[in-house]
Amino acid sequence: MSKPFSLSKHERLKSKKQIDALFLRGEAFFIFPYKIKYCFQAAEQSPQMHFGISVPKRNFKRAVDRNKLKRLSREVYRIHKVTLKDDLVKHQQSIQVMFIYTHSSILTFAELESVMIKCLEKIRGLIPNTI
Repeated sequence: MSKPFSLSKHERLKSKKQIDALFLRGEAFFIFPYKIKYCFQAAEQSPQMHFGISVPKRNFKRAVDRNKLKRLSREVYRIHKVTLKDDLVKHQQSIQVMFIYTHSSILTFAELESVMIKCLEKIRGLIPNTI
């Protein structure tokens, strides 16, 4: 049994094959500073969430800055993903989601948190109803 506020290795979107499939089949929306690519699938067993974050080198040349933004974004997602997970279980859906940071400067944790809440609320509203 996993802890509700953890972000395990199994929840991370790492496989090149999965990422390519997400970008081919997935849909997208934009909430500043994130472009969000997502793809729902009917869950065969228990619903799964696969999450990824990307910070382009074009906007942040220094790896330190890219890593800081990824770390902050992962932390905000980890804290607020519980409500999305509950809705996915209720609707028997799995999701793959990729957050792409598009802004050219580093936002604070509080700013990223308010944006992440909006993003997760929008994703919750897009969950297909299979019941």
